[in-house]
Amino acid sequence: TAAGHLRRTGEHDLLAWTITHLAEVLILLGDWDTAQEELTQAADSDGLAGVEYLTCLRAWLSALRGDADGAGAVLAALGDLLASERPQDKALILIVEAFAAAARRQPENALRHARGTLAHAGALDMSHESMRWAWPLAARSAHELGDTAATGELLALLDSCQPGHLAPMLRAERDLVRARLVADEDGRAAAASFASAITSLREQSTPYHLAHGLLDHARHLLDQPDAAAAAAAIGEVGDIARRLRCQPLLDRAAAMTSAQPQMRA
Repeated sequence: TAAGHLRRTGEHDLLAWTITHLAEVLILLGDWDTAQEELTQAADSDGLAGVEYLTCLRAWLSALRGDADGAGAVLAALGDLLASERPQDKALILIVEAFAAAARRQPENALRHARGTLAHAGALDMSHESMRWAWPLAARSAHELGDTAATGELLALLDSCQPGHLAPMLRAERDLVRARLVADEDGRAAAASFASAITSLREQSTPYHLAHGLLDHARHLLDQPDAAAAAAAIGEVGDIARRLRCQPLLDRAAAMTSAQPQMRA
C-alpha cells in the first residue's frame, strides 16, 4: 500500500526503502516470485535502476535460486555499494557472496562469507536481516565441512545474546543445529530433537529454512531407517522448492535417494 502511494507521489527515495523492506519480507514469506516482480518493476518502471541496494537484493535472490554466475555478474557491476563502509552494505554484499558460494557447492567459501557477515553483528544487531540469513548458512556449511569448532563458535554467538534480542528464526535454527549434533552422536536419541526443531521452523522461520530442516530430518530418518517418513519429508521439500524455484533445494532433495529422478525448478 505504501509503495502504491509513493509511486503516485513520486517520492523515489522513500519508494526505494519501501521496496527494499517489501522484497525482504516477501523473501522471508517464501513469495520469491512476487519479490522478484517488485524488484524488477522498481528498476524498469519506477526509475530506481540506479539504486544499487535494490540491485543487490536481486542478486541475492538469484543466488538463493542457484544462479551463482548471475549473482556474481551483478555484484561485479556494482559501484558505490562495493566501496561503501556502511556495515549494512558490507553485510548485504557478503551474504550474496555466501549464497553464491553455496550455490556453487563451495561450503568453505560459503562459511567464510557468512561468518564475514556475522562479524558485523555488533554494529547491526544479531537479529538484523543479514544475520538471520547468514547464521543458518554458516552453521549448515560448518556441518557439511565437519567443522565442529566453527559450529561451537556459532552456537556460542547465539547463546551470548541477551533474552529478547534473538530473532525467533535464529532460535529455530539453533534448535536444528543441536538436533543435527545429537544425530551425529546418537541417531536413536535425535527423534525428539528433530521433531521439536521442525515444529519451531514451521512456526518461526521461512519456507526455505524449513525445507533444509526437513531434509536434515529426512537424512536422519533414512539412517534409522524409516524410508516412508523420509519420503514424505522429501516430498514436502519438493513442493516448497518448486514454489520457490530454488534449484539448490531440489538438487539436495533429489540427491538423497537414488530412486528419485532429478527434479528441475
